[in-house]
Amino acid sequence: MFGYVRPYIPELLVREKQRYDAWYCGLCRALGKGCGQLSRLTLSYDCAFLALLLSSAHACPSPSAVRACPVHPLARRKPMVERDNPALVYAADVCVILAKYKLDDDVIDGRPLRRAAKLPLLSAFRRAKKRRAGLYKAVGEQLRLLHAVEEEKAPSLDLAANRFGELMRLVLTGFAYGEPNEARERVLSELGYWLGRVIYLFDAWDDREKDEKKGLYNPFVLTGAGRSDAEFLINLSINEAISAYDLLELPPEDGCDRGVLENIFHKGLFAEWDRINSPDKPRKARKATDRKDG
Repeated sequence: MFGYVRPYIPELLVREKQRYDAWYCGLCRALGKGCGQLSRLTLSYDCAFLALLLSSAHACPSPSAVRACPVHPLARRKPMVERDNPALVYAADVCVILAKYKLDDDVIDGRPLRRAAKLPLLSAFRRAKKRRAGLYKAVGEQLRLLHAVEEEKAPSLDLAANRFGELMRLVLTGFAYGEPNEARERVLSELGYWLGRVIYLFDAWDDREKDEKKGLYNPFVLTGAGRSDAEFLINLSINEAISAYDLLELPPEDGCDRGVLENIFHKGLFAEWDRINSPDKPRKARKATDRKDG
C-alpha cells in the first residue's frame, strides 16, 4: 500500500511501541512464511495496522515470541506468532494482493520497468490469489472502476477517493474469524470506507507535483484545489474514520493494542498530514522508512 497509516511514535508508551514493532515484524514473518521470502518486499505500515485492527476487532489470539530476524541477524526480535493469528496471515495476503495491483497501476502510469519488478513476486501473487480468490477478484474490480474514473479525468475531489474507500471497505470486511457479528461488520465497513478516502487523498496530495509534470491523473491538479481544500476533505474523512473506530467494541484486556490504535487514529493520521506538507522532508526519504524494521 502507501505507508500512511502509522502511529505517531513520540506519543507511544514504551510497551505500546514494543507491541507495534511486534505486529510489524510479525507481518514480515507472515509474508515470508505464507508467500515466500521475496514477498517481504511488499511489507507496509498500512498492512501492519490492518493486522492489528482486525485482530483486536475480532479478538484473535495474539501471542509474541522471541525469534531470529534475517534482516537484523545480530538482534533478537519478538514478533507476533503468525501461525496463531489469522488476522496476521490475512493482512500478509492483502499486502501482496495490493502490491500486485499497485505495480500494475504503475505500468499503466507509464513506468514499464515495473513489469520487471513483478517477476520475482509472481509466486507470491499466485499464493495470495489462491487463498483469497474472492478478495483478489473484488479488489481488482474496484481498481478497474477507479481506473475508469481516472481515465475520464473528471474534475472532482471525491469520485476517485470514494472508489478507493469502497476498496478498503472490502478489505476490512473480508476477514472472518469466530462468531459473525453484524454490528462489528457495519462499523468496519464504515471505517474502511473513510480510511480508504484518507489514504487516497493523502497520496494524491503527496504526488500532485509529480503527477502534474508527468500528465497523470490527479484530482487536486485537475480542480486546482489548494491546501485548505485538501485539509478540509482530509480532516472530514479522518474524523469520520475516528467516529467509526470509536464504535468498535475491543477486548478490555487489549491494553497495549488499544493504545496503539488510539494513537494511530487520534494522532498518527494528523501527524502524517503534517509530514506530507513538511518542506524539509523529501517525499522519497519519508516513504523509504516504510520498510525499515522488518
